[in-house]
Formats: sequence, structure tokens, C-alpha cells
Amino acid sequence: MERVANGVYQVKKGFRAFVIDADEGLTLIDTGLPKRTGVFVAGIESIGRSVSDIQSIVLTHNHVDHAGSAAKLKSDSGAALYCPSADAPAVRGEAKTSPPPFLDRTPLQILKPLMRLLPGADPADVDQEIEAGTPLPLPEDLRAIATAGHTAGHMSYLLDRAGGILFVGDAAHHKRGAVSRGWFNRPAPDIDRSLAALAQLDFEIACFGHADPIVGGASDAFKRFATTL
Repeated sequence: MERVANGVYQVKKGFRAFVIDADEGLTLIDTGLPKRTGVFVAGIESIGRSVSDIQSIVLTHNHVDHAGSAAKLKSDSGAALYCPSADAPAVRGEAKTSPPPFLDRTPLQILKPLMRLLPGADPADVDQEIEAGTPLPLPEDLRAIATAGHTAGHMSYLLDRAGGILFVGDAAHHKRGAVSRGWFNRPAPDIDRSLAALAQLDFEIACFGHADPIVGGASDAFKRFATTL
């Protein structure tokens, strides 16, 4: 587990998820792929905590590389699970997850039926659905930012710590500090609106689903990209 800022850590094992450490317990942002609970256990124990210290699990969206271990970690810890409303049916196992937007590109559309055959995450009970624009008592004073596009309900979260830490999920990507839509997205009005909304915020650090964090001046990188939309 890698330190991002004081009390914030990155879990990295073929995915990226995040642990927020506070006096009242731990909050996870996303849970990575299925059957990766051991990675979280080892990381959490390395900072002197245990799985029983997990109080909250907050999902950016329902794709299996972000919600894959949610059911197991929730069961093992008794944590409350927060999820965007539009993505909650898939997390509960009541609906199929939507394919990532890059599969809309020709000729990749042929892969859509194959993606549906891949193993999904175990269903998990959602304790709190997150609606865009609805104030919620999220753990650690997290602020939910609606960033629909990658999925219908995708949310990013802003933590008021270390000058602002934005948990981007798959709303965006970066390479060497240059923000982009990411290979998993495509040019589309909803995706670009979400990126423009993130560019209006102020934060020092940005944590991504498929890239290491930007650890200084992160909101400036989003603002620079927004000028190209």
C-alpha cells in the first residue's frame, strides 16, 4: 500500500483503490477486482489497522474492477456501502453492468457480447444510494461530484484534506500529468460535461482508477485539458 497524503493510501494490484484513515475508522474508495480482499488486508495491517476498522466503502461506479471485492469486504468488516443510485442495481446483482464506453468504437463493438461473459462481482447490499445534487452525510466529509459518462451514475469524490484530494474513478485518466478522457472513454457530451465540471474544482491531488495520483497542482491539469473540450 502506497502513501498518497497524510492518512490516504493507494492499494495497487492490477487496479487502484484507496484507503482513508481517520480516528473513527477507515473509508475505502472502490474495492478493485474480485478475490483481492487479501491485498486490502495486508495493506491495512501495514498501517496498524485491521479489516474490522473499515467503517465505510464508497464506490465510484459499478464496473468489476472497482466494485469487485465490495461484497466480501463489506461482509468481513460490517461496513456501510455507498454507491451511485444509477449504478446500484448492478452492484446488487439486479442488473447487468454497462460495458465501458470505449467498446462503442468500431470495430471494438464486436467485443461487447464477450465482455458480458466475463465473471462479475458478487452481489452486494447497498446501504446508501448517492443521487447527484443531493447532500449526504458521506464519511470523512467527502463531497460527491456527479461525473456520469463512463457509467450512467459514475461519481467522483472530493476530500477536504491536503489541499483537496479528488478521487476521479474512471471519469478521467492522465499520463505524466497530462489529463485526458482515458483509453476507456470516448469523446461524448456527457463525458466531456463531467470533465468540465471537475475542472471547476480546486484540489491539489487527483487519484485515478488506472493511473498513479497527480500529487501537486492537480486541478490545474484538469483546467488545461478542459480548454481543449
